[in-house]
Amino acid sequence: MKRYSGVKETKAGNYQVNFRLSKGGKRYWETVEANSMQDAHNIRAELIAKKIKELETPEEERLRLTADFSKVWQGIREGLSGLPKKTYLRYQKIFWRMFGDFRAAKFTYIRNPGQLTLAFFEQYKNYYSNELGRPKGLRGELIWVKAIMKRMYKLGFCSEKIIKDIAEHIKKPKANKKQYPEITNTKINELLAFIKQDKPDYYRPIYFMKRTGRRVEETTLIERRDVVWDGIKPIKINIRAETTKTDEYAPLGKLDSELEIFINQAYKDASKHKTPYLFLTQRGKKFNQRRISEYLKAVSEKITGTKITSHYFRHRFWVECGKNNVPIIDAMAISGNKDPQVVIAFYSHSTNDGLAKVLELTRI
Repeated sequence: MKRYSGVKETKAGNYQVNFRLSKGGKRYWETVEANSMQDAHNIRAELIAKKIKELETPEEERLRLTADFSKVWQGIREGLSGLPKKTYLRYQKIFWRMFGDFRAAKFTYIRNPGQLTLAFFEQYKNYYSNELGRPKGLRGELIWVKAIMKRMYKLGFCSEKIIKDIAEHIKKPKANKKQYPEITNTKINELLAFIKQDKPDYYRPIYFMKRTGRRVEETTLIERRDVVWDGIKPIKINIRAETTKTDEYAPLGKLDSELEIFINQAYKDASKHKTPYLFLTQRGKKFNQRRISEYLKAVSEKITGTKITSHYFRHRFWVECGKNNVPIIDAMAISGNKDPQVVIAFYSHSTNDGLAKVLELTRI
């Protein structure tokens, strides 16, 4: 029988392996399960490599990789300062759903991020879809999970390997193409005219979203200092990274004459108040994003017969650009979108007008 140094069979399937990392150095002992002496010898070699790597890892990095999840959250939380409260609370909720509730129920042996495996995230997908009963929300959930893991990696709380495994194997479901409510331009203009008369302060952020396709979060967080001027004319708006969904700088680099007049007037009116934002309520306060959507739901159903939220204008912007053959790169630049696949999904919406044009082309 071939001899394998540092390996001793204790009972069927169990082996005791031992090794030193240097001559005369400390001897390490481990009990392992293996199918044969050769397999146990291979495991011994892996243990030696792992121990060498551990000893070469700086103490500070080693402490981070073995930190408990409450300390990990503290590190992530510090990096979320300055983000909208809604974004912060979403990070918090998903972090503790995954590393609190789910881990406690399914992976009790995992004490720190260094022990996370691909199986943990695969089972979390099933947990979220099946046990929590939210299959339609899985795509959005995984986007947040990956964002959390990227922050953990940047802070040194997990290995590069688990990030690569997640990127390679944890795939988001295909986006559900949402139904685009077809509302005529006449009805949209009627809606805006009503809002301008009913609530002039609400009209400003809603009009801005309709013209630019920007999210309500970005719109309500624009500050007066973000407006770039050429003399007395506003020419650009710097949409700061901390106000965007992707945490990326997304400037609105072009204003037409109508938007120039509109921004100029909003700036002058807002300058009368201490609040730094560009669009303010009638009382000179920062807008509540939820109230804008709630107001829109009520008045849109009354005027157009269709209930919409503020995000409708972002979708409408892309569909209208697609219908009019606007280059995708230009639509992305105005709306601040960084993912061309999202824009293409709305560019590809069929509409009655579009279908009518196709049939017109095929008429004999």
